[in-house]
Amino acid sequence: MKFFLSLFVFSMLFSSCINQNKADYEVKAELQLIDTLNGQLDEIKSWLDKISLEEINERYDIITHNYEYCDMRYRDLGLVVDEETARLMDEYKGYGKLYHRASDSFKPLVMEMEELYVQLKTLKASAYTKDYKKELFLAYFEREKKAVQDIYEYANNIIKPIIDTDLMYERSQKRVEELAESLKAE
Repeated sequence: MKFFLSLFVFSMLFSSCINQNKADYEVKAELQLIDTLNGQLDEIKSWLDKISLEEINERYDIITHNYEYCDMRYRDLGLVVDEETARLMDEYKGYGKLYHRASDSFKPLVMEMEELYVQLKTLKASAYTKDYKKELFLAYFEREKKAVQDIYEYANNIIKPIIDTDLMYERSQKRVEELAESLKAE
C-alpha cells in the first residue's frame, strides 16, 4: 500500500513538473513573439531618433524658400534653365515632398508607436501571468502584429527615405545654395 501511495505521489509530482515545463515553454515562446514586435518598434524609434520634427520642418522650409527664390529669379531675369539645373531642381523639389510628408506624419507616427509599446508591455505582462489561454493570447498577438507591421511599413515609406537620402539631400542643398548665390549676383 505504501508503495502505491509513493508511486501516486511521485506520478503527481512528475506530472506537475511536466505541466510546469510546458507552461514555462509557452511563456517563453509568447515572450519571444512579443520581443520580435518590440524589435520592429525599436527600429522605427531608431529612425525617428536620427532626425527631429524641428529639423524636418526646417529643411522643408529651406527647400521651399530656395526653390521659390531660384524659380522667381530665373523668371525675373528671363533665363533659360539648362538640363543640369532642371534635374537638380527636380531632385531638390522631390526632397521637399519627402520632408513635407514626414512633417505631416511625424507626430501621429510617434503617438501610434508609443501606444503600441504600451500595448505590447501589457501583453507581455499577461504572458508572464498567463492571464489568457493560448488561443486568446494568439488572437491578441495577431492584432498587435498587424498594427506593428502597418506602422513599420508606414515609417519605412515616410521616415526611412529621409534617413537614406540625407547625404544626397545635403549635396543638393549645397548646389542649390550656390545657384541661388549666383542668381543674386545677376
